[in-house]
Amino acid sequence: MLSGARPRFKSKPTGFLIEKTQQKRYANPSFLRGFTVTQNFKIKLAAIAKDEGFYLPLWVYHHLHFGFDVLDIRVNDTTDNSLQILEKLKLIYGDRLRFSLADKEMAACRAKDINFQAYIYTQIHQETLKEDFTHLMFLDIDEYWCAANFMETIKDFLAVHADFGVCMFQWLMETPSTLRQITDFPFPNPLIVQKSDHVKSLLDLKSTVIALRIHNYVLKRGSYVLSNEAAIQFDKEDRSRGILPKDYFEANRTKLGTYFIYHQVLRSQDEYLAGLMRGNKQSGDDSLLKTNRFGFIVTNPLEFNLVWTIPEAALKTYQFGYEQVIASLDDELVAACSFVLSRRDAVLSYLQDDLFLQKLHANKLRGLSPTIYKPKKITQVIKAKVENVSFNELAGLCSFDCEINSDKLDYKLLITQSFSKEPVAARIKLVNLQQTPQGVTQQFTIEIDLVDLSYVVYLKWPPFCLAAKVGDDLLLLERDKFRELGKLIAPKAAELRQAASQQKPSFLKRLMSKF
Repeated sequence: MLSGARPRFKSKPTGFLIEKTQQKRYANPSFLRGFTVTQNFKIKLAAIAKDEGFYLPLWVYHHLHFGFDVLDIRVNDTTDNSLQILEKLKLIYGDRLRFSLADKEMAACRAKDINFQAYIYTQIHQETLKEDFTHLMFLDIDEYWCAANFMETIKDFLAVHADFGVCMFQWLMETPSTLRQITDFPFPNPLIVQKSDHVKSLLDLKSTVIALRIHNYVLKRGSYVLSNEAAIQFDKEDRSRGILPKDYFEANRTKLGTYFIYHQVLRSQDEYLAGLMRGNKQSGDDSLLKTNRFGFIVTNPLEFNLVWTIPEAALKTYQFGYEQVIASLDDELVAACSFVLSRRDAVLSYLQDDLFLQKLHANKLRGLSPTIYKPKKITQVIKAKVENVSFNELAGLCSFDCEINSDKLDYKLLITQSFSKEPVAARIKLVNLQQTPQGVTQQFTIEIDLVDLSYVVYLKWPPFCLAAKVGDDLLLLERDKFRELGKLIAPKAAELRQAASQQKPSFLKRLMSKF
């Protein structure tokens, strides 16, 4: 059991040094070397945090170390000791660290079927416009703005690359290591990484923003450039603007780059499993496990691996400073570490011996060591063939045909929600039965009313599953064949939720509520 594991870095160097000046000695370009230049940039970095206590000290230290002026963290739906950790960090960093609870905003967004993350980002942007900041950036707590040389700050970057409306930094993805432990230093050297086509973006606050997205901003006018000053043109139909054009990405994916967002989406196997428990509540999804994780595996073939070697002197300075910070957080980080490991245990307990959930979440569990996670073997043989999947918008009806082959008739067909075992009302009609030497073949027609799919929130995911109940086991028979329905159902489901949220209570209910 690792619940008593101590947090990263046991050593506690004496002395304390926190950077107080906003002036830097630029490492780039060459004609400025040796000259101290007064900076006019003031940059806010904002984030949303849920159960991130174990990671907040590094994220805060890292970005203040690399030149961001103020960090603004909105804590929501949190059950760990994040607030206690932030309080102690604020004693170190003072006004450079801001944090507040956003649970009321989360509740309001869910009641109105609004994406919480986009709402908070918009709120922060509006607040920041009233202050004296020049630039704004949003990152998650597993994302770190980095210069490849680990010396240049965000202001060093802006001193040379300030002519843009939005500057985009590509994700640099960590690759998995089954040897990594939760207490290991988070920047091993060298790092084996892969580039992603996703970006996170820095906004010049002089730009007029039409809308804020999770990865980018939609500008009324202004330029989109990458950190190497390459101009990017997005299609007008591209609402997210978070993914680079394929041609550009493919031509540059084997070049490390000078500046990027290092995305620690995996960490150790224990942390990866624990992270699944954060769910996707900010998107209006009530599923217990996160939907946007795809296994403890590399994203792309090994031929696209890159080596990022951090200069030893820069890394040593960085690590020394971080050890000073966490020296005052020893007890809090022990508790936060235990919380992460208890989340890991909860995920494994949730999946244990459950054939349906194990198959439902199989893609998230790829690459894990069998000593940590080993799925249960299926002994009951039931095969499903799904055809004629359709959605009648006028009738508000999903329908499909299916053929079920099994060795016995001791099962019951049902429809479940896309990410859970929760049953969905459906009309299941047997239209044919054939007995063969190999078993039994049954043919069904199945209909599902749109009103029973109001929970659907994702365009790219199947809205429901076809399952079979066999004794005490629930078996997942088919899910992927319904994927195309997502883009048809999700907008209609959103309309249903919106209509439901706007319904006013009857006069009698409003009258009775006063008593």
